[in-house]
Amino acid sequence: MFDTLRREPAVAITLAYLLVAMAGIFYNYWFYRAFGIPVLTLSQISDFLVAGLQQPMALVLVLSTFPACWLMDLFNARSRRKDMRNLEFLRSVASLSAWQRLRLRFLEWRVAEMWYTQLGYLLVVVVYGWAFVGLYAGYRSDAIRRGLGPRVEVWMNGEQQPLAAGAGSGWTYLGAVANYVFVYDGSARRAMILPVNAIARLQPSPGAREGARGAVPASAGSPAAVAPIP
Repeated sequence: MFDTLRREPAVAITLAYLLVAMAGIFYNYWFYRAFGIPVLTLSQISDFLVAGLQQPMALVLVLSTFPACWLMDLFNARSRRKDMRNLEFLRSVASLSAWQRLRLRFLEWRVAEMWYTQLGYLLVVVVYGWAFVGLYAGYRSDAIRRGLGPRVEVWMNGEQQPLAAGAGSGWTYLGAVANYVFVYDGSARRAMILPVNAIARLQPSPGAREGARGAVPASAGSPAAVAPIP
């Protein structure tokens, strides 16, 4: 596998990008699923293409996947050399027992066929990536529910006051796709799906910044704000 990637660097770059994109899609699915948001239904093709680039953990996943595949490649190469030696030995035997004939056929199939090895690489990447991303998404969603996410104020079109959350707790920013912004009301334990074109402005809340409880409050006059393009 790694010999092929060294010979074809374009394949390596494409594979790395696909892993990053898939990691982002997996993350979005598991993370928003915890809040009851069908993000895959609400996303467009462009959201899928850049999903991994929005999550640093996707890069960590890719960087950790290649060493795992490298170790698997070493083990497979060693096993293949051993099978070749056993195959040559069995072919040199003049009279084979029933068990040796059966083993000879198995080794001939194993040496000639490589699809099962490629399938093994695919399963390792998918299973490892799904578990890695699922655990991280679960960790992030739990942190949001504990009130550790970034707080924002949301102004809707035509409204003079920001969108009110339950018990005055404010909104926690979850993320966004091309046409929707997702926020979470921690006191009511509910998520909101807001169309981008209906939002006049998003602004960091003057409450606690993202981090542990008791963090230093942000200044009320924070100049940072985001106004979605209509």
